[in-house]
Amino acid sequence: MAHIRTFTQVGLLVLILGVGACSWFGSKPAPPVDAAGQDKGQPKEEGPLAAGVLNVLAQKAPPGGSVQLLARLAEEFGWEQQVAQNPLLREKVLAGRIDQQVEPMLLGLYYKNGFTVLPVVGEGHEIARDTIVRGAVGSSRLLVTSRKTVRIIFLKPVQNVQLVYYQDGTEPQVFSVSDQAVVAVRQSLFKHYLR
Repeated sequence: MAHIRTFTQVGLLVLILGVGACSWFGSKPAPPVDAAGQDKGQPKEEGPLAAGVLNVLAQKAPPGGSVQLLARLAEEFGWEQQVAQNPLLREKVLAGRIDQQVEPMLLGLYYKNGFTVLPVVGEGHEIARDTIVRGAVGSSRLLVTSRKTVRIIFLKPVQNVQLVYYQDGTEPQVFSVSDQAVVAVRQSLFKHYLR
């Protein structure tokens, strides 16, 4: 009987120590969250990048250029947190050096988020997913083969381009570095073919 009592006491002691240790060594409590759902535990950006890396980059980039367009769109797509984790890009933005390395960094961000980056496209090119076209495009018909919404970004001048998408598809979103870009977007004339 004494052995059972001792065994029970030892078992209770181990249980109490185990529970105490779990609460003592356990995970940290969740950081406080404000009414808008924002994490109060994360330090907020201060100083010159308080408005966001992408916003500051768009302001410092040459107006009407590809870097400015890519930065504005990335901000609109909600990629600020990904950019803020790139120390080289942050350093360049802080130093005000918007050089030849910044555009490839932004293109890498788009690629990482599912965009295809093409140097040029020609007549009859088929676009199946979000795409960036780096070269100038003129007098071409491009075929959107995805029935879901795709985003197409033109980084050079565009003239007389026609984007054709399926009748049962969704109209693509088109962005261009130039306000004078001429892009016609229309549904296919046939149900099952792009024409």
